[in-house]
Amino acid sequence: MNSFNNTTSNRLLAKISSMYYDQNFNQQEIADRLQLSRPKISRLLKKAREKGIVQITVIKPDSNFLSLEQELEEEFDLTEVLIGETEPNSSPQRVKHQVGKTAANYLHRTISKGDLIGVTWGTTLQAMIDSMKKKQIPPTHVIQALGGVGAPEAKAYATDISRRLSQLLGSKLTLLPAPGVAGSSKTKEVLLSDRKVKKSLALFSKIDTLFVGIGAITTNPVLDKNSDEINSEIHREILKSKAVGDIALRFFDAEGEEIESQLKDLVIGISIDEIKSVDTVVGVATGRDKANAIKGALRGGLVDVLITDSITAQAVKANS
Repeated sequence: MNSFNNTTSNRLLAKISSMYYDQNFNQQEIADRLQLSRPKISRLLKKAREKGIVQITVIKPDSNFLSLEQELEEEFDLTEVLIGETEPNSSPQRVKHQVGKTAANYLHRTISKGDLIGVTWGTTLQAMIDSMKKKQIPPTHVIQALGGVGAPEAKAYATDISRRLSQLLGSKLTLLPAPGVAGSSKTKEVLLSDRKVKKSLALFSKIDTLFVGIGAITTNPVLDKNSDEINSEIHREILKSKAVGDIALRFFDAEGEEIESQLKDLVIGISIDEIKSVDTVVGVATGRDKANAIKGALRGGLVDVLITDSITAQAVKANS
């Protein structure tokens, strides 16, 4: 009797598994055909896997970095790590393009109706926008989370990134009509009193997903000696500090702790505390020279999802 019941049970498990995996019926369709409940079908599919009637094998392409992604996820308690597929000896521009494409795919995969998406600035985020295809998802909302940095015609200009993303998504757009770095504390005070600036800043606490670039001290254009974004005194102060990198011009040390500086009081944009309060912060960065900056951001809990290239990921892992 038991043998008969086992045989009957196994036949049912095999039938349901074949319908689901081979014939592409969904669980509700199987339930309707076999006059069973959908939760019952779900339990039987699970049982089929447990008994070995269904065996699932994941084929990993040679260029896939699943193991490295998983190691970084576990080590830094990240929601997800995505490593862009790049060819050996690829140019920095090509690597940036591939990582930007990976970030664009992630955004398309995860965005939902009603989401409020914040964006900062950076050439890798620009590469994400360049790789994106239109996907109209109203009523989403894009907000510029850092004031303008650099020349308006520069591709990495925060306003340009925000505007283009909103056009691609067909979403509402809120820009931050202020410079990323105010000329003085008095200037910042005047700018923060502006009605439109206040409206933008008030939305930071409502951001669902924030896309950020991660900058290293050696690669940040604001710290370039030819930049006029900050004065020489602040420039020296940052370089002499323990800062290893920044997110949205919020500089942090190797443990992800914010650096106290004159610049901190001049930046108009999302703060470290506000960044930490966002549900999902997506860090998009490439380049081995950013490894310490990325690692600091991960240690400080500033990033939930990391999107990068294999060489950078390996450098982060090696130095961790």
